[in-house]
Amino acid sequence: MSRILLVVVLLVLAGCGAPVELPRVAEPGRSVEEVAHRLRAFELRGQSPYPAVGDVFQLCLGTIDTQAPAEPQAFPVLVAHLKTDPPVHARFMLMPDASRAAGLVAQAAGTARGCAGTASGTLGEGMDAETTVSAFERGGWSGTQVITSGRAGSDTDDPFFYKPFTTGQLVAHQGAWVVELGWNLSGSFGSPDSGWAEKGLKVSESVLAVADGAVTAPRPQDLLTRAVRALPDPGVYGERLKVWPEPGRPRQYREQGDGPPMSNDLSCGAASSRENVPGFVPSVERSLLGEVAVHEMVSVARDERQAEQVRRAWLHEEDQPPDPCRYSDPGFVHTEQTEAEGIAPSVTGFRHGEWTGEIERFAARHPEATAASGYRDSYAHVAVAVRKGVIAVHVRWQGPGGVDPRQAFTRGETALKRTLDRLSAVG
Repeated sequence: MSRILLVVVLLVLAGCGAPVELPRVAEPGRSVEEVAHRLRAFELRGQSPYPAVGDVFQLCLGTIDTQAPAEPQAFPVLVAHLKTDPPVHARFMLMPDASRAAGLVAQAAGTARGCAGTASGTLGEGMDAETTVSAFERGGWSGTQVITSGRAGSDTDDPFFYKPFTTGQLVAHQGAWVVELGWNLSGSFGSPDSGWAEKGLKVSESVLAVADGAVTAPRPQDLLTRAVRALPDPGVYGERLKVWPEPGRPRQYREQGDGPPMSNDLSCGAASSRENVPGFVPSVERSLLGEVAVHEMVSVARDERQAEQVRRAWLHEEDQPPDPCRYSDPGFVHTEQTEAEGIAPSVTGFRHGEWTGEIERFAARHPEATAASGYRDSYAHVAVAVRKGVIAVHVRWQGPGGVDPRQAFTRGETALKRTLDRLSAVG
């Protein structure tokens, strides 16, 4: 009797935990919207599984390859934190066609080969681990997998006290889909379990199965497909604007003022960098750089309540408003000597057509800036966070402010309204 009771207790405890793998769905999703719907029951709230996904060219654990190529932009994407065992951080991307999906994964695999060998820890972390890179072929999905296994701890610890772990990162394609996954298993002492890698890969395979690999292109009727097609030509915002970082080319990070500009190379760098795609909200984003900088984000929520939550977070997520006198190199640094002149951040109600929400404005200029000064000496920032039904949009414009940045606000607001007019036809 006691033995039966023990078995029952163990089964109950096992049922209370996360599923080891996702159950197979009857009809895999044919769009990121459908994939989000099928995964929603397994959403992991309040946690972000390690390692984070977000760039198929950055698969080396604990390091950033500054010469790696930049990803393409402006395609439907879904980022999901999944309640599996181990938890999985997933990113589903639906490319324009199958050939471009295969090409992106092939390029990512080539970059990932450099990850093989002794792994390095992050800042403050000691590590004794090895990374292997190999082909991934499961369930019709093809790609590359990067498995790092060993022991890690604080760099002040004796290696004897390091804890075992196995971390998996993979990027795979099937049809027009590209999916990036990350997971981690760890223990309290000893060496990594020999079965950890296979366990993580089986969970990964169950996540991949949620997307229909027979899809060879986004469907024209899907809202995000329509949003991608509605995004304006970069030249609408100004001369010499282009997608930045340039897809497929090295990012060329700026160091000590040398080299070409990067995606957030404006005086107010923190406010012009690309944002994280909202979790479990199908989205499309694009960054443009030229004589001005523009960032566009369109998200399709499950209902109007979530759409409003997403919209509001874009302008109210931080505890403190942005400081218009904080600068990134190169540019002038706000000190008592520069006496930079700023227009304090303001967020006010905004309506344009059927779009409702808020508009944000702020600016700063060097005291010696002239009408011809570029945005490093005088800049203006205008952003709108609006929604219409379940569609939420955040568009940000930053450009030269000249002698009076207030005049630039009008230019920026006019540009953003033109974009909203184009997006009005989405749904």
